Amino acid sequence: MLKTELGNVTITINGKKLVYMPITLENKGKNFTVDGRYQVIVDNILVSELETIIDCILDNNKALALNGYSESGEGLALISFLYNNIKLSIGAEGDIPGVYYEYMNDRIRVKVTKAASLNTLTFYIAWLTMHNIEQEEIYTWFAADPTLSA
Repeated sequence: MLKTELGNVTITINGKKLVYMPITLENKGKNFTVDGRYQVIVDNILVSELETIIDCILDNNKALALNGYSESGEGLALISFLYNNIKLSIGAEGDIPGVYYEYMNDRIRVKVTKAASLNTLTFYIAWLTMHNIEQEEIYTWFAADPTLSA
């Protein structure tokens, strides 16, 4: 399980917790410097009769009042959380036919329908304690963008 500054990251598939190993990524790139940056791969997605629901949840046991908000872009599904000067973003590939995204207070929900040809979904998670919010607020967005995974 991935532990972050704002809480633990739990992934569920149709309500069942997924045991996963987060992959550490570089925390410095051309467009960002973050405190932590990870990748979580959800593979062998078997779409049930209607749909498979994958939740990537920021679980902080309600200790912090979090309110996730969408920061999606072209080909990008991304949710961010901000608490004081700490920002955390969770991104995944977006605009996939047959895949729908919901941005909730504590999670991003990905609904994979039978129409989707998707058997692997990768989440990118990045966070930063900001010292200059105006300049650094975009850093987690870049760090959690799957197109910048290299």
